[in-house]
Amino acid sequence: MRIASKYREELASVAMKWWSRMALMLAGVAVSVCGGCAAGPNKIDPWEKTNRCIYDFNDAADRAVLKPLADGYVKVVPQPVRSCIGNGFDNLVYFNVIFNDLLQTKWCQGLGDTMRMTVNSTIGIAGMFDVASKWNLPAHDNDFGVTLGRWGCAPGPYLVLPLTGPSCLRDAPGIGVEYLATPTTWLNLPLLITIPMYVTNTVDLRSRFDSVVRFRNAAGIDPYVWTRDAYLQFRASRISEGKPTTQPGLYEDEGDDGDARSSGTRPSTLP
Repeated sequence: MRIASKYREELASVAMKWWSRMALMLAGVAVSVCGGCAAGPNKIDPWEKTNRCIYDFNDAADRAVLKPLADGYVKVVPQPVRSCIGNGFDNLVYFNVIFNDLLQTKWCQGLGDTMRMTVNSTIGIAGMFDVASKWNLPAHDNDFGVTLGRWGCAPGPYLVLPLTGPSCLRDAPGIGVEYLATPTTWLNLPLLITIPMYVTNTVDLRSRFDSVVRFRNAAGIDPYVWTRDAYLQFRASRISEGKPTTQPGLYEDEGDDGDARSSGTRPSTLP
């Protein structure tokens, strides 16, 4: 037992060091983006060849593993139970929303989101029941990529991350920040709990985005381009909060004559 405990402690220590280094590296990338190292509007997807390879890998993994698991999950688990599971996972990572509210000096929204998380974590039984919405404490969606965007950072080149999906150079550090802002990161939970939890969360997210994936596949255009354009347009809208962008043509390749192959959404479960 002592050996197993010592092994877990060493493993946790190594993992924390690795994630700390990763966070520093991603922060450095973000700084380089803010410094103007990002490619111009006509270079929004300079790594398209590599991105397409990763996209194809993600799509194959989705069709072979995630899609069947999500379909089985929807078929076996009743909708009310799925809602409770989804609410619980959303509440678990909600501190990341509060953290970025504060980074953006949205004090009122941060206070409201703190109250929301507190209410749902207690009265809502670990967030499974969304009591806060009924008490006029609405949910918000916020992350570190949005924070960097509102600080003036350009999106940088488009990225497709393995098993994660669409992103960009500015948004990628948000993965590490969300991980560090999640309470379970700092708990010494056994793998018998964390692995099923992460798998369930992934399958639940995939089931929620199933209609989006089906729409993309039925759109009759290049699904890679559709995903890219939708992602970047969605992120631009999030950062501008629905206001018209001050950079017209940011997501259009020069000389395309209106062709849809530009840059452009968020759902991280998309291949």
